[in-house]
Amino acid sequence: MRIHRRRRHVARRGAVIVEFALVVPLLFLILFGVIDFSRAYSELNAMNAALREGARFGSVMKSISVDPSVAVKAKVQQTAAVFGYKSLDMSKVTVTTSGPPDYEYVTVTITAHPVPLPVVGRFLGLTPLTVTRSVTYRSERAKLEVAP
Repeated sequence: MRIHRRRRHVARRGAVIVEFALVVPLLFLILFGVIDFSRAYSELNAMNAALREGARFGSVMKSISVDPSVAVKAKVQQTAAVFGYKSLDMSKVTVTTSGPPDYEYVTVTITAHPVPLPVVGRFLGLTPLTVTRSVTYRSERAKLEVAP
């Protein structure tokens, strides 16, 4: 009777190894998917914060004698670096102002910026996510109309 129990236990051990080999790739895919998507979400948050800070900086500029886009883009890049996102492609960032002679709105936009998923993207053959974000602030220099 003892011999029969040992044989059954040894056969069961082989089944556990096969089940483990079938389940582990799925578990690793889920684990690295969570890591990749949380990294992408962190990059999106850094990008949004940088655009928001750039638009805010542009809305409180005291002098508009020079083109504000250079200073705003520098502020966007500096803020993105503070959040740990140093690969922001500044050629995709645009700054627009509206309402001459004193601009009323400052809009900072990033268009088609890639956000990679390094592990899961390579494993599943996915291309990087492309993101477009825009932030608009009303300028503090804008003339307010007072209702009579």
